[in-house]
Amino acid sequence: MKIVFDTNVYIAAIKKNSYSWEQLKRSRPNGPYRLYISPEIILEVRDKLESKFHWDRAESAKYVETILMYAILVQPKQKVTNILKDQDDHIILECSLEAKAEAIATADRELLRLKEFRGATIIHPTMLQYLK
Repeated sequence: MKIVFDTNVYIAAIKKNSYSWEQLKRSRPNGPYRLYISPEIILEVRDKLESKFHWDRAESAKYVETILMYAILVQPKQKVTNILKDQDDHIILECSLEAKAEAIATADRELLRLKEFRGATIIHPTMLQYLK
């Protein structure tokens, strides 16, 4: 199964041994799903870590290296607009399209209200535990 994590899932995973961290690690080869990420999502993760959590650039870069041990990097070719009020969240949908994802994991209420986007079911991260 192909999955895209929203930025909020990556931010929650900064705490080692957290639920989100464990789910990130489950995306290893031979795990229950393959995780996909885009350069735009990486930039947003780094921006949040540096602006909200006051990480320095080296720390955020190291965390991205860790993410890339688990996630496959894709370059979205399609732009998505006018689906969500928060225009920044369109990068998640764009990554999902490029990866041909079957699911998007997010805690964002607006994304969750969509329930589905072009073949990808939108789920809360707590649902990941049920994927085998």
